[in-house]
Amino acid sequence: MNKVDLIQAIEQAIGALEPVYRNRADESDLYEASLISVCADAAAAAGGQTLLTEDGKAPSTLMKFRRSPGVLPTNGFTYGLVRFPDTPKLLEIHLGVYVLAAYSKVAHECDVAIIDHREAQRSRLSGAYPRNRGLIAAIEAKHYDKSPSLGIGRGFLGLARELGEKKCALVFPSRSSANLGALIAKRPSEAYPELLPNTTAALRLHSQLDQAIRNWKNSL
Repeated sequence: MNKVDLIQAIEQAIGALEPVYRNRADESDLYEASLISVCADAAAAAGGQTLLTEDGKAPSTLMKFRRSPGVLPTNGFTYGLVRFPDTPKLLEIHLGVYVLAAYSKVAHECDVAIIDHREAQRSRLSGAYPRNRGLIAAIEAKHYDKSPSLGIGRGFLGLARELGEKKCALVFPSRSSANLGALIAKRPSEAYPELLPNTTAALRLHSQLDQAIRNWKNSL
């Protein structure tokens, strides 16, 4: 999908984009933004209702997302706040935030991160990175016109080891090479080639996120 198609898909799914963001965002930025709707739909399947907001209270009128990695406490960017009728627990959906790995103590960028609201609030109040203990799911997005290289695949698996292998997914709109598919096939992390809005790959990612959210809801 080109930039115009991505903008159309995003705005049909979640609402109008802020004009400056729309003009300056490149296709990679917009591809990441398009995944917001997959996450929100998965949360809905798990019983949640998503508020797209900048402050956790009022709904966004125009959506504005990060175009480069940033820290969660930074204000002024749209994120999803998800509430559930059957639990007081909340979760948040963010684009382009750093999450701190437990063992290495290194902060890693998550193109898309679904985070327990309590951990996100701790991050806001302390100014520290959210920790991977509060990470429900993470998506690494590569808007490439051909399969990501083996180097990208190895980097993704390294990221997954840091943040939690079962929590992480690699998505891209192109077909996967046989070598990349073989590299990831026997790992707990998942790859979703040919993923664009409203494709079968998006539905498969939706199912993974739905189950991850349900597992988080049921955990103590």
